[in-house]
Amino acid sequence: MIIQESRIRTDSGAGAITRHVLHGPKNEAIRCLCGSDWLLRDAMREARREGLTYGLRHIAFNPAEPMTDDQLAEFARRICREFEADPEHITLVIHQKNGSTHGHLLLPEWQQDHILDSRFSWIRLEKLARLEEIRLGHAPVAGRHDRSIIKALEQEGRNREAEKIKALIPATAQEKPRSAYSAQARRMAERQ
Repeated sequence: MIIQESRIRTDSGAGAITRHVLHGPKNEAIRCLCGSDWLLRDAMREARREGLTYGLRHIAFNPAEPMTDDQLAEFARRICREFEADPEHITLVIHQKNGSTHGHLLLPEWQQDHILDSRFSWIRLEKLARLEEIRLGHAPVAGRHDRSIIKALEQEGRNREAEKIKALIPATAQEKPRSAYSAQARRMAERQ
């Protein structure tokens, strides 16, 4: 499962992310499992009121193998637990494109009494993705932070999962997985 995170600046508003997630014209189908454009706009208003730089956290996850809407929703709940986000205030949208599905989870940065934790979020998200792949019996996808994930799993006593991820680590640092291009480069290519 490929998982990506971006934080949406409060001063940019919720318009662009709302158009992309709720109305993306390149998708065959869009299913909003929970949340709404109103909820996203309200999260931005609250973040502005609190003086936060970021108002929303956008987490996109694209499984390599098919997952049901219920499985995608359960994975979103696991992300919420990891970051101590209130699952009642999320927006979860499933896109179907070229016959496969992927999810968009939008979390308000302001959680009524605290800001979402962003420490080591990339590693934490990759760890959740690897664990979900193992849980569902999917082939694990190599990530950039596999060594850190293994260390965290071993500290938690999850040695079986750590061993499965160890098999993904390349022999040399040059073989480490890298994105084909950045999200910004992808958007530029799409516009052209």
